[in-house]
Amino acid sequence: MNRPPSIVWYERLYLASFVFGLVASAISWTQRATILAANPMLAEAHWILPVTQALTIAIALLIWYFTARRPSVIAKWVVVVFAAFGVLSILLSLGTLAMGRAVSGTTLALSVLANALYIAAAVLLFKPDAQRWFGEMPESDDDDEGSDADAIDEDTTYVR
Repeated sequence: MNRPPSIVWYERLYLASFVFGLVASAISWTQRATILAANPMLAEAHWILPVTQALTIAIALLIWYFTARRPSVIAKWVVVVFAAFGVLSILLSLGTLAMGRAVSGTTLALSVLANALYIAAAVLLFKPDAQRWFGEMPESDDDDEGSDADAIDEDTTYVR
């Protein structure tokens, strides 16, 4: 089955969100390292930040693969849960900005943009063509008995 338009757009938005998130992470790296170094329990654990970043990248790429390339309903719902966290993150970011506590305007703007793109991508997973991609709806809307499509490809199996 070819990837439907909603999944193609989902992939574009998801990967754009991923890139903006990486840029925001890179910009705030020294700030986060300073915060970790200030914590007496974590001051000597210099490995935490790079390992956490590597795990985050690996999880994001796995989710991308199992939604945009090899459809998994579980991965779809993981995206939805992360999108809900993205909504909360945007609200907290706007609250921080409103109170004048934003440390870096660039990081804040990139984070809000990354979350907004992620949420938009998640919404696309509920369009009818995306639901068919995940096997949540029949392949075709015209499931009439005896239709020409049924007569021609009765025994055809589809590989995704």
